[in-house]
Amino acid sequence: MTNKTTIARHLSARLRELDVDCAFGIVGDFALRLFGELNAEDFKVLVTTDEQGAGFAADAYARIRGFGAVAVTYGAGGFKVTNAAANAWAEQVPLLIISGSPGMAEREGDPLLHHKVKGFDTQFNVFRELTCAQAVLSSAHNAADEIDRVIRTMLSEQRPGYIEVPRDMVTVEIDASWSTIDPSLPFLDPVALQEALADVMSELSRASTAVIHAGAMVERRHVESDLISFATTAGIPVATSSLARGVFPERHPLGLGVYLGALSPENVVRRVEDADVLLSLGVLQTDLTLGVFTANLDHKREVLCSDTDVTVGYRTYKGVPLWAFLPALNTALGGKALNISHESIADHAPFIAKDASLTVERTIDAISSHIDERHGVLLDPGEALFASVDMRVPTWCHGSAYYATMGYAVPGALGAGIADPERRPVVLVGDGAFSMTGLEVASCAFHGVPAIFIVLDNQGFGTQRPILEGPFNEIPPLAAEKVIDVIGTGQGWLVETEVELDTALSAALSSHEICIIRVRLPKNARSAALARLGAALAARA
Repeated sequence: MTNKTTIARHLSARLRELDVDCAFGIVGDFALRLFGELNAEDFKVLVTTDEQGAGFAADAYARIRGFGAVAVTYGAGGFKVTNAAANAWAEQVPLLIISGSPGMAEREGDPLLHHKVKGFDTQFNVFRELTCAQAVLSSAHNAADEIDRVIRTMLSEQRPGYIEVPRDMVTVEIDASWSTIDPSLPFLDPVALQEALADVMSELSRASTAVIHAGAMVERRHVESDLISFATTAGIPVATSSLARGVFPERHPLGLGVYLGALSPENVVRRVEDADVLLSLGVLQTDLTLGVFTANLDHKREVLCSDTDVTVGYRTYKGVPLWAFLPALNTALGGKALNISHESIADHAPFIAKDASLTVERTIDAISSHIDERHGVLLDPGEALFASVDMRVPTWCHGSAYYATMGYAVPGALGAGIADPERRPVVLVGDGAFSMTGLEVASCAFHGVPAIFIVLDNQGFGTQRPILEGPFNEIPPLAAEKVIDVIGTGQGWLVETEVELDTALSAALSSHEICIIRVRLPKNARSAALARLGAALAARA
């Protein structure tokens, strides 16, 4: 059975099925009609100050809701979200890029229309390299099927997708089937699953110590509850990867915090690397998630469960995907604890502010002592990401922790705040990254997301300085706290001492509006994590 509908109606209906109630983006003349029709379907596109910011907002929204969408115009708008698409591909986020484009009729004769580059298919070809599925909706007969195909593939592969809508197709009636979208999950071999389960349970039964290293695919495949049930029933402590913070509560007695190779605190490193069995569940094995490959893990004692396979030591079981393995492993326990020894790692002592200049470590300690389950955290690459390994986050925590694109966290706060309105976003960002996308603070204020932005101002690209110093690490100074005056709402502070930071955090967390706290740090300030990384790399050399 087919029905007559429109692209906007079908697309918005499909997105609502996925719990997506808005997109983020910026309109242009090639997308104007599409935006208007989406708005008529009561599907809003929330405006940001820049298309890249819209892409990052949609990415953060997708990490919380399971799917996200950014909408832009052709060419000048579309190419601005290529970096967001690349980030989503690298970190396996189902981000849908929707682009308006010149009408099919006006392409005849290959005219030189504005925003066009090379050919009318150039933008499509670029996104073909950055997405898992693409479509140009040029036919009324298959437009709905093409929308469904792109979305289905995105859900199956957990990667970004691209849909291009020629403007003369927006109001055309199209044929649509209203069957549900059933994505195909990675292949499961039931026999291999049972063999893998028996092998893993045998390894665990002989172990005195075990640790779980939980990764991003636990969240992408929606098996967080299975992870928590398995870990708490078995009594196995959990460390998370930097891409998966929050999939297991870090402040739980079994929580170890984040394992990031040599960047992590020594007590966390020893618990992970010395365990008799390390269960690596859905961890993307990248250089940054493994601490610039400083993770010293014995492969013989590892169980590596990827999105498709399970490897126990040197024995690999094909066709045993995470989505099936983790729930089955939980069932195999039968509700019984394992004989695994575990001692909780004590959290930091309560923060007591002193009348002293701030360091990176004391800044992180202060933030950690103030935030709780009412807050979510967004981290920008660099010192904000690395220093926070010493902080136990209370709920979700997102950032560009592998692709490492600067400028992610500020616009990410908009998407996260819209996706989870019960939690207030707290952003840690360097002064360099803030100078790139800091104006998206205005987007947060405009759309009612009262985020708190903590700018770690070490006067330049501080993460690069220990590697190679030079004038290229110097950036124009920016009084970030005064952005509040520019947007006309909120509160801002410049702090240099522990007492000033403690006071500002207390005021910001008790307020209900946008807040910016600029933490002025010494130019040569380094976090303990960066110092540990440097020592590990020096020892290797």
